[in-house]
Amino acid sequence: MVNRRISPDIKECALRLWELEWDRSAICSTLLVSQSSLYRWAKIFDEFGAVTPPPPPIMGRPQTIELAALSAIKDIYTRHADTCLFELRWWLAIHHDIQISISALQQSLDRTGLTRKLLHKIAVEREVERRRDFLYTIQHKFSGTGREFVTIDESSKNEHDVAPRYGRAPIGMPADFEDVFVRGVCYTLVAAMGIDGYIAQRVIEGSLDSFGFFDFIVEEVPEMGVFPDDCSVLVMDNCRIHHMETLQETLNAQGIMLMYLPPYSPDLNPIEESFSTWKAHLRANVRSIRAADDPILILLESTGCITPAKARAWFHHAG
Repeated sequence: MVNRRISPDIKECALRLWELEWDRSAICSTLLVSQSSLYRWAKIFDEFGAVTPPPPPIMGRPQTIELAALSAIKDIYTRHADTCLFELRWWLAIHHDIQISISALQQSLDRTGLTRKLLHKIAVEREVERRRDFLYTIQHKFSGTGREFVTIDESSKNEHDVAPRYGRAPIGMPADFEDVFVRGVCYTLVAAMGIDGYIAQRVIEGSLDSFGFFDFIVEEVPEMGVFPDDCSVLVMDNCRIHHMETLQETLNAQGIMLMYLPPYSPDLNPIEESFSTWKAHLRANVRSIRAADDPILILLESTGCITPAKARAWFHHAG
């Protein structure tokens, strides 16, 4: 019975039987415990009211970074998310007389919830007023369901885009992966997305020009409605190939409204997030994608990863 772990319910049972005036020898032989253990449990129960003592209080070194400094650090990262650890280390030494290593500083930030993340870059060229006006328009001048809107954009893909980015390997060992270093043939996906997912998509070899973009719009116009019906407002960014007088005239003739996003505002276009999901799907299925006999057909089929539930979430996230 050396180093044998005895569950609390057996300890409680033993003390209960002892309280009912069972013979100690009978209790120990029945539950396979020693009399010394029985006495020890009784002493613990008398002192703490339970058969197991409470855990000891956590002891350790006092925190190097006090609450006031932590609050200031959070404020720094709120205003300057790209602050490096060595910069923060110097700031703590100068302003708070705190000497701390980079590794300890990293652990302190992790404990407070300031984790390391991929930076989300925001263009300094953004026009705040135009973004505010755009959001106000789509939120207050339409039905509020988002069913009027169809967003359109294009995304390219080459061999680098479908290569896996993460793998697994033992600790201290690199995760090696053999892959092509040439970009290979470029394919472009141009798609139109409503609140229920893609309503039209096309894949071409090479890049998309203004004529190819116009042809795609014209051929898919019958899929759209007349304003203010569902799918009657076409939203796109300010890419050069999207600005054509002929395009505006064609859409107006069909009763379709055309809206351009504010400059440098891809976050307001729901279809941008769909392209990220599409490329993640390509990376997850890279072997079948590369082995396909018809690359255009397999790329078109891969857009099936864009589901109505995801599309609605992207529209909600875009405002």
